[in-house]
Amino acid sequence: MSVSAALREIEAIEDLIGPYEFFSYDAKKVLMLLRDLRDALNRMDKDRIRQMITDISNIEAIAAPYRGYGFVEESIEHAKKLLNELKKIVGE
Repeated sequence: MSVSAALREIEAIEDLIGPYEFFSYDAKKVLMLLRDLRDALNRMDKDRIRQMITDISNIEAIAAPYRGYGFVEESIEHAKKLLNELKKIVGE
């Protein structure tokens, strides 16, 4: 199911960048976005999920200054998978 796959991708990203939440504003921003997304998925609020697809698409731009770090690159890959799952959920 796409929702469970999306939640797994969220968890993977949180595990990778969670330790940096208090050191980087960008990490905190992404983690807050993921928490909001998790809430939208739990409520199956498709309108909110559609809005958040744009935000998830911007994660790569947010991560641009940190490119080259292994955990950042891995997070970006998980974000791409998450985006695909979200599109399946809302039927795009």
